[in-house]
Amino acid sequence: MMCRLPTTIAVLSIGILSYCVPSFAGADGRDFGVIKNQESPHAKLKSVDFRDVRWTSGFWADRFATTRDVTLPKLWELASDPDMGHAIQNLRIAAGIEKGQFKGTHWQDAWVYKWLESACYIYAVAGDEELGGQINQIVEVIAKAQQPDGYIASQTIVRDWPRFQNAHHHELYTMGHLLTAACIHRRLTGKTALLDVACKTADYIYETFKGRNPELAEFPLNPSIIMGAVELYRTTGNKRYLDMANFFIDWRGSRYGNGRRNAWGGPLKNGSDLNQNWRPLRKETEVVGHAVFFTYLYAGAADAYMETGDRTVMTALERLWDDLVTKKMYVTGGVSPEHKAHPARSFSPGKLSTIVGDSIHEGISEPYRLPNDTAYNETCGQIGNLMWNWRMLAITGEARFADIMERTLYNSILSGVEVDGEGWSYTNPLRWHGSEHVLRSNDTHKRAYPGTRMICCPTNLMRTVASWQNYLYSVGKQGLWIHHYGANVFEGALADGRKLKLTQETDYPWDGVVRITIDAAESARSFSILLRIPGWAKDAKLAVNGRAVKTDCKPATYASIERKWAAGDVIELELPMPVRMIVADPLIEQTRNQVAVMRGPIVYCLESIDLPQDVRLEDVCLPAEAKWKDRYESDLLGGVTVLKAKAIVIDKTTAGDIGGYRHVSNRRPGRTDITMIPYYAWNNREEPKMAVWLPVRW
Repeated sequence: MMCRLPTTIAVLSIGILSYCVPSFAGADGRDFGVIKNQESPHAKLKSVDFRDVRWTSGFWADRFATTRDVTLPKLWELASDPDMGHAIQNLRIAAGIEKGQFKGTHWQDAWVYKWLESACYIYAVAGDEELGGQINQIVEVIAKAQQPDGYIASQTIVRDWPRFQNAHHHELYTMGHLLTAACIHRRLTGKTALLDVACKTADYIYETFKGRNPELAEFPLNPSIIMGAVELYRTTGNKRYLDMANFFIDWRGSRYGNGRRNAWGGPLKNGSDLNQNWRPLRKETEVVGHAVFFTYLYAGAADAYMETGDRTVMTALERLWDDLVTKKMYVTGGVSPEHKAHPARSFSPGKLSTIVGDSIHEGISEPYRLPNDTAYNETCGQIGNLMWNWRMLAITGEARFADIMERTLYNSILSGVEVDGEGWSYTNPLRWHGSEHVLRSNDTHKRAYPGTRMICCPTNLMRTVASWQNYLYSVGKQGLWIHHYGANVFEGALADGRKLKLTQETDYPWDGVVRITIDAAESARSFSILLRIPGWAKDAKLAVNGRAVKTDCKPATYASIERKWAAGDVIELELPMPVRMIVADPLIEQTRNQVAVMRGPIVYCLESIDLPQDVRLEDVCLPAEAKWKDRYESDLLGGVTVLKAKAIVIDKTTAGDIGGYRHVSNRRPGRTDITMIPYYAWNNREEPKMAVWLPVRW
């Protein structure tokens, strides 16, 4: 197991976390960030270099440190444990280094590839040589596991199974993550060994699928190969990889979708809504199927659009984004309400058909069906949605996409791991009945460790947190775009090459005051700094050097300040954070006459552990005129702002009617003090009951 890095980080006199950063980069000194879209002709906003941004303190510095010190070594330990993850052993057996049998899921290799990608992000910042040695060792194993023709998938190699016989074996899914990890490894270490493996793999896939063999029409189920192929094109300049990505976009659903589906017939053999393979992307009108499959597909298609400018793809993505956000997304950003279900489609206005001959899991069924206690909301699905919205933001520069990223990250992504950095959950329901909760697929009473099942979310979450600093800023023709807030230093270049350094100071997400100091700005020419005003932020204020700025601070837009910036200039952004009670669309039956509570970007929940022992969570009701108080508690759940109020207690233990029904009581409601915590921190203390949506008394 890798030794953990010291938990105490040296602090420079100017208050910046001091890191030992390795000097690997491209010939021009650049590393290009998580997605290398600087030369993408149809991207309005370009990524900044990964090393351009360094956390300094606060919420995200703490989470990066926890990921580095706890999560990364723990997931390596589990992957290396032959009795737990067996992920490293599978590849070593495939490489002929050791003997044994394959263990785990068909996608166990992806654990290793996403761990490797995360390790590269952390190594690029921390520069730990022991971690660098681990990276080198696993790259050597991967290279040896690759077959002479470029194929690599330990789930079939070790078992001596035929290739591409069953789409559920997920060969293209694991290879897609290999391609992505290889691009990041090349950019952040300067080494080519893994990139060579990835190119050989991609060449093999290209040759295998270019003939459009109809027997391969169901491949891939999970289309990570599309994002991986586009990123490989960006990294190498080899256009055949972009062609391969576009092939898989076009291939999906190309043979089907030419008429009405038989709702009551036998099993369908002509494409499935599970993997969006019944109707081609460009013709699709509804978001359907597995949440990871559709978000990865749409993220990959957005990547391809940045390179091709194919408006038919972008038109479809806009249509599908609107369908998802307005009809099928939870208040937390969750995007997979169903554990198991039949897909439902509208073939004519005002009518919905359930396709009994098809089935989906871990995804979406019909519009406005958003149950709370049975919500699946796999963490990976929300991560896929974040990646899709990041790419849509790069294409358009529209703040609505950054708003979805923020809502999803702070709520239904961070909720997938305990606040101490180890112990994970796959599902993210919005209601929990405590120890008596009836479990469905991949639910767990206690947060668990990945092993030979439930392996994809922990590493996916880890790579998201490890790379989050690269999502804060973009550059474009106007200047520097600031999408997200957290205490950090940016030191990089604008799109025209001019150097800029600034420091962002804030206690976000607990406080809406953001102070940005220009430390250095090259040349006296003017440029704009554009700051996102979140959709929830009414009455935001902006000032430069103490004077109010005359610019539009409308919610869900970017406020632009153009001037000749100089060292010492200070921007002050104030985002008011009153407590808000949110109601859902009345068509969402499961939340009728209930409210969710938010402050800033954070969704809150009530846990029974924070109620008096004689008060049941089911009896708590919020008054519409509730008076809220917020308080930061540094020793609770890693440091959180809690919300306190007086709530109504309506005793429902009255005389029964029939079965589970009761007479309305004329008892006088009681009152009780309640404390609500951020939803992302639920189930970190014992196993209490929990609710996001609470009844409201108007």
